[in-house]
Amino acid sequence: MPTALATLSPIPSREFWFREGDVVLSCPGPNGQPFLYRIHKFMLARHSPHFADMFKAEGPFEQPLETYEGLPVVPLAEPAVEVFKLLCCLYNAMNGAAFKDDQRPIARYDWLLRMCDKYKIAPLREVIFAQLKIEWPDTLSGWDAREAQIAVLGKQHLAARPSGRVHNMYLDDRLPEPVATIGIARANGLLQLLPAAFYDLARRDPRADWDAFHGITTRNLPANQRMLAEGMRSARWNTLGAQDLLALAAAKERQLQCLRELLGRISNTPLLHPPCTAAQDKLVDSIQETAILTRDPLFALQRARKHLDAAGICHSCMARTIYALTALRMCYWRAIPKIYLLERS
Repeated sequence: MPTALATLSPIPSREFWFREGDVVLSCPGPNGQPFLYRIHKFMLARHSPHFADMFKAEGPFEQPLETYEGLPVVPLAEPAVEVFKLLCCLYNAMNGAAFKDDQRPIARYDWLLRMCDKYKIAPLREVIFAQLKIEWPDTLSGWDAREAQIAVLGKQHLAARPSGRVHNMYLDDRLPEPVATIGIARANGLLQLLPAAFYDLARRDPRADWDAFHGITTRNLPANQRMLAEGMRSARWNTLGAQDLLALAAAKERQLQCLRELLGRISNTPLLHPPCTAAQDKLVDSIQETAILTRDPLFALQRARKHLDAAGICHSCMARTIYALTALRMCYWRAIPKIYLLERS
């Protein structure tokens, strides 16, 4: 006789449906239908004491109430798309490969961490933490490497205009979201992630709401599609805590004040030649304008350093200016925790 599961027209997974699999996971699918994964008990039991106990001879699922194609069915409450992410990690030996798939990026870890806690998957939890530290570095060199990688992705999407999609995804789909990271960092004591997450969040437009950009009913609205195609990056503004929201709002003025103070060190130190000093003063003004426009002082300082040839500063004075800008970027990076009041975290 057909089981109750069979009567609901379940959808088998294409990626995780192994002929030699000996257990079926049933999860809520996107359309309300059960979504099935046929996998190996040993893969779950190897990483999770919860599943290891479940599959013991005396465990509660040795004689399940339901089967599918003769295999025991384990129902999971998590959405199928999140279980897919979990299986990607488990079947890639939890070496981070699942986080590097351009076509199926895992840009959010909140569901994965919840499953790690629920099913006691400690090794994957540590892999996620290691990946978060790469995505939200606590060193300026790490930040620059991150931004260089994002710039490469940005060029791919720029070349795909007017749709702006690569692998049927927008740039926003492929990058981590800062508000979720802030929540994960606070909940798990990963406070070293907060400076980079807050700095990145401050650069994002409050109009770009993550829920609107990724919601089934709102993603395809013309205004949202236009912003996504232009490469705008969203944030989960509605889930940001009140204290963090106030700190972010107050940081706008502190950010500019910090930049002005640092740039004042350059303005108050004349170069060897008066024309170069005048050119340097114009450069300082340009840095401030770029920082305000982009909400990104680190980028503004980096951009000025890379385009000194066009600033009108002679080569004998240029080395001094490069050194000063490099030092100021490091000073600004170190000031970020104070700008966002993170020393009180």
